[in-house]
Amino acid sequence: MLEETLAQYVSRIAFQDLDPKVIHIIKRNILDSYAGICASLQDKEMIRKFDRMASLTPTERGVSVWGLHRKANTSDAIFMNTILGRRSDLVNTYMSPNRMGGCHPSDNVSLVLTMADWLGKNGQDVLTSTYVAYLLSCAFADYFNPEKNWYDHDAQAMLYLPLVIGFIMGLSIPQMTEAQRIAGIQGLTINQAAMGEVTDWKHCTYASSAMLALHSVKMAFAGFEGPKEIYEGEAGINRFIPHGARILDPLPDLGSIIFKRWPALVFCQTPIDVAVEIANRIDDHRTIDRVEVQIYKKAIQEAAIESSYRPASRAGRTHSIPYCVAAALIKRTIEYGYFEDEFAEKEKEVVDLIPRIAVVEDVQMTEKFPEGSPCRIIVTLKDGTKISNYRGLPHGDPHDPLSDEEIEEKANKYLSLIMDTKNVDTIIKRIWGIEGESSIDWLVSPLKQRVLE
Repeated sequence: MLEETLAQYVSRIAFQDLDPKVIHIIKRNILDSYAGICASLQDKEMIRKFDRMASLTPTERGVSVWGLHRKANTSDAIFMNTILGRRSDLVNTYMSPNRMGGCHPSDNVSLVLTMADWLGKNGQDVLTSTYVAYLLSCAFADYFNPEKNWYDHDAQAMLYLPLVIGFIMGLSIPQMTEAQRIAGIQGLTINQAAMGEVTDWKHCTYASSAMLALHSVKMAFAGFEGPKEIYEGEAGINRFIPHGARILDPLPDLGSIIFKRWPALVFCQTPIDVAVEIANRIDDHRTIDRVEVQIYKKAIQEAAIESSYRPASRAGRTHSIPYCVAAALIKRTIEYGYFEDEFAEKEKEVVDLIPRIAVVEDVQMTEKFPEGSPCRIIVTLKDGTKISNYRGLPHGDPHDPLSDEEIEEKANKYLSLIMDTKNVDTIIKRIWGIEGESSIDWLVSPLKQRVLE
């Protein structure tokens, strides 16, 4: 059975067997993802929700909740910390080369760090567990296509996360097998979070899967059994989600993961790159009359639907091509704070430009996706002048990758929000050598400080 095969495969993974090139890829991803977590700690309103949630069941024997300097029970802490892994929308992205699905592998870094802190793991443990999580998240994206049948792309996280958590906790092969079965029988996440008005639950879909997966692992550890053939049975997962013929054959290429420069949806990255370049060629944004964004069909489906023109939440704005393009054209860059309610209310020029932005499909661009993610923007000024720019993919794509130095610059920018320069430099240096660390206290301690007044 597939659940047994996967459990057996995962149980054999060991640090000493990892290729040095793969280890370097994982370090790049940990550093990049850590920067995104630090960026998320700016979101005081979300942290206040965490504070209210943790206060319902206070405990000193639980797991540290980032941004609060307090602990919560394991399930609540996993839920809250993994939200911060995605909240900034700086999460990296894997698009399956076989056009099956996609995922945000960096979601897993917040989970791994939380689990490693809880269980006292060392640097090699963190690298190995992150590799397992990245491998499985990308492999499940190659195997499943949840969105085709109206399930959220994080529906697959409910299935691979019991393996990740089970691996970190040292579960046996039978226990990891049962954990998948128990998780699968709890149900699949529907895609309503991405439909219509996008609310902030879009940043919670992975977190809710992680919370339920941990519960499944606990039940499997206790000896509960789930139904057999959870994937391939008559009413198994494969019946409900379109799937490929094989999983982990071949292994996904972790070097093909897209890194984000901007705190927004992956489908907004190329439009932002293009818009920023155009903005720097316009002396006065008030001379803009109208804007046409030419892009591929998938980007329109994900970020240029009717509600994208009137986003009412942070997640709605980060997932809106019209909003991102408007902000980039007017501000000549994109910053984390541009997606907050306060900014949208204050910067009326951004909101006023959105109705004058048309996002249209270019059939040739549609054919180039997912190998490319092209976009052309044509800005027409009030005097009739047209300014246009085109990119075939964003900077951060594997074909135009962020260098190690650029990832360090990104980390510097966001780590500096919660710690001084000396600590920033120290943490960056230690992440590059994390395999030699006997614990990760130095890495998670800055995240635990209370950011609320």
